[in-house]
Amino acid sequence: MSSTLTLCDFEHGVPGRTVSPWAAKVRIVLNYKGLKHRTVFFRYLEIEKRSIELGIPANEFELKADGSPKWTIPSLQDPTTKESLSDSLRIIDYLDRKYPETAQMLTPETVVAALAFEAVVKANLSKHIFGAVGVKAAETVLGDGERIAFRGFVEGSLGMTLEEWKSDPKNGEEAMKALKEGFDTLEGLVFKKADLVAEARGLERQGPFIGGEKLTYLDAALGGVFSWMESVFGEDSAEWKQVTEWNNGRWGRLYKNIKPYTVVHD
Repeated sequence: MSSTLTLCDFEHGVPGRTVSPWAAKVRIVLNYKGLKHRTVFFRYLEIEKRSIELGIPANEFELKADGSPKWTIPSLQDPTTKESLSDSLRIIDYLDRKYPETAQMLTPETVVAALAFEAVVKANLSKHIFGAVGVKAAETVLGDGERIAFRGFVEGSLGMTLEEWKSDPKNGEEAMKALKEGFDTLEGLVFKKADLVAEARGLERQGPFIGGEKLTYLDAALGGVFSWMESVFGEDSAEWKQVTEWNNGRWGRLYKNIKPYTVVHD
C-alpha cells in the first residue's frame, strides 16, 4: 500500500473549504479506493505559484487564453512513485494503474463511455449551476484578491455583474428552473433508460450507485457536482433540498450513498 498521497485543492470560504467538483471527484475515488491521502489547500490566486514550487506540471489538457501553460487543481503527488500530475481524469487513471489492488474506476473499454457521460452532465448541468450557485460562490471565496478574480470568472458566466444579478430575484428563480430542466434531461437521456434495462433483467433497481453495487467513475463525476452544490447552497438550504427531491428523490438517494466518500482529510 502507498505512503500518504497529497491531493491539491483550492481553499474556499464554505464549510469544508472546498467547492471544486473536479477535486471532489478525485477525493471520492481516493476514499472509495481506501488510499491514504491528505489535502493541501492553495488560495485561488496561488495555484500556479504553489504548483510550480511543488514541482507539479501544468495541465496538458488546458491552456490559458494566450496559449501558455495552465496549472489547475486538482493535482496529485505520490511519494511512493515520486510522480506528480494534474487533471482529474489523468489522476484517476493513474490511481487505477499504480494501485491495481484497489477498486478500478476506468478501463480502456469504459473510458470513452465515462467521458461521454461526463460531457452530458457538463452540457446539461454545469452551465446552469453557475447561475444557481455562482453568486454565493463569488461572495464567499477567501481573500480580497481572490474574490476579485473569482468574481470576474463568475460574472463572465452570468453575463452581468453580481449586483445586476441580485437586483432581480427572477434571475435566481430562472437559474433553478434551468437547473431542474437539466436534471430532467439527464434523467430522460440516461437514467430512465437504464431503469428500463434493469427491469428487463428482473432487477428492481440499479443499486446504490449508477452502475449497481460498486462505485464507478460515473458516480465520482456526478458526486463531485453534487458536492459542489451542497457546499455552496448549504446542506440545510431550501435550494439543496429541492435538488435532492427532484426526479422522485433520485439525486438525493444517489448522493446519500456517495457522500461518505467526500470526506476531506487534512
